[in-house]
Order: sequence, then C-alpha cells, then structure tokens
Amino acid sequence: MRIPLACVAVCLGCFSALSAPAQQPAALSAVPANFQFAGSYTCEGSFRGGKVHRSTYAAAVILSGKWLQLSEQDVEPATGYLAEYLIGYDPQQKKLVEFDANNFGAAVYTSDAGWSNGVLTMTSAIDPDPKAPYAANRFVFSLLGDNSFTVDWQVSKTPKLQWVQADHLVCTRSAAPGA
Repeated sequence: MRIPLACVAVCLGCFSALSAPAQQPAALSAVPANFQFAGSYTCEGSFRGGKVHRSTYAAAVILSGKWLQLSEQDVEPATGYLAEYLIGYDPQQKKLVEFDANNFGAAVYTSDAGWSNGVLTMTSAIDPDPKAPYAANRFVFSLLGDNSFTVDWQVSKTPKLQWVQADHLVCTRSAAPGA
C-alpha cells in the first residue's frame, strides 16, 4: 500500500509542477525607486581632453510611469546638439532599452541589469565595421542624491571592450518636478 500511495504523491507533485505557470522575471524599471527624475537640470562637465561641456536636461516619466524621457540641449560647445533619450523595458528582450535620437544620428542601447545601487549602464551593440569610429558606446547614469546625477559617455575602439571616458556631466536639478 505504501508504494501505490508514494506513486500517487509523486505523480501529483509532477502534475502540479507541470501545470504551474512558469515564473516570469520581473520587469526592470526605467525609473529608479529612490529618485524623482522629473524636472529640469543644469549640467556641467568636460569631454575627454578637458574641453568644457555644458548642457541642460529636461526629464519626464511618461507612458503610465513605464518610460523615462530625457531631453538634452548642449549650451557649450555651441554645436546645436539636441537629443531625446527614451529608456524603458522591452518585454521581448527582457531588458531595458534606450533609444537615442539626436540631430546628428541615432543609436540603441540596452541593459540586462537595470538600476543597481543608483547606477544604470546602457550599452550599444558592438559595431562589426572596422572603419567605425568606435566599436561600442555606453552611457552610465549615476544618482548623486535627491537632486543630481551624472552622465558618463564611454567608448571602446575595439570589440574586446576597453572603455575610455569620452564625456562626463554632473547634472543638478534647476527646477522642481512640475515647476
């Protein structure tokens, strides 16, 4: 009698395991839980080689709180650089994606990890073209408290990724959310 009961118990266990829905990984959030991004920011820093870089950022959380929109406008150098960055979760890839549309071109970046300890790293795919200026690019966003963050643009000239700092900005909130 013990053997048939044991078989029934094993079969029920197997059946319940097979019929249970597969655990889906939690969606990564484009917006860190501990930082209110919405607002305007004044940013100052430098490009590689020490050339001054100043810009403004406007940040908004859009599409029912699922996407972070960052708009950048360079002040110095006065190249006219304008950009829209959209960061959100792609359920098909199961990672964060960033769409970078700017008046000089466009790029797509991804992150498998999302925000971790106040840092988000978004990395481009490796460009197989040996004549491309960079094999890959990445942006590293780091939170510095309630009202500031940094943006670091890093590049690798080789497919074996060796990151070099290309730009560093410290962005400080200049207007409160909704102001």
